[in-house]
Amino acid sequence: MITPSSLPSYSELTTALKKAGATFYPAEIHGLICGALAATGGKLDNSWLKIITLPKKNRALTELLQHVFEFSYHQLSEFSFEFSLLLPSDRADINVRTEALGGWCQGFLAGLKHYKVPLEKREPSEITDTLNDMIEIAKVNFGDLTSNDEDESAYFELVEYVRLAVLMLFQEISAPNLKHPKGESYHD
Repeated sequence: MITPSSLPSYSELTTALKKAGATFYPAEIHGLICGALAATGGKLDNSWLKIITLPKKNRALTELLQHVFEFSYHQLSEFSFEFSLLLPSDRADINVRTEALGGWCQGFLAGLKHYKVPLEKREPSEITDTLNDMIEIAKVNFGDLTSNDEDESAYFELVEYVRLAVLMLFQEISAPNLKHPKGESYHD
């Protein structure tokens, strides 16, 4: 059950998306929302919902996604170390979790790109290095992992890296004085 102080579970959002006939995965949607938030500093209306194309209108899913948006914005804007990625539970197969993490990063990058945050041909910086890392994580190869201590540890480290990277990117990209490489403000 969702409360105002939590994200829905991965399975709750999966069920809601399936009922609406959506082909997105919960991790991808959450990444997309967080990418849109980082790109805009959360200063956007419901236009972010247009990125998520649903086969039919579904009020319950729209309300659920709005909750995910608002809860994620609160955690990101407060630089909350409680911010977490919406991923399958630790009981899920390591390959399923790894695929979801890659999808989360793909969604995040798509959210940034939709709002015109340049992902390529950037000047060298910590942001550029972090974005390049996220691009690589988005390409993660899964299917050959086994649930052993080494793979579990590597997965946990990647999730933690992405979580902290998103907090940092939100703060840096959404800064009012941040400029596009061409000198234009992101918020014009």
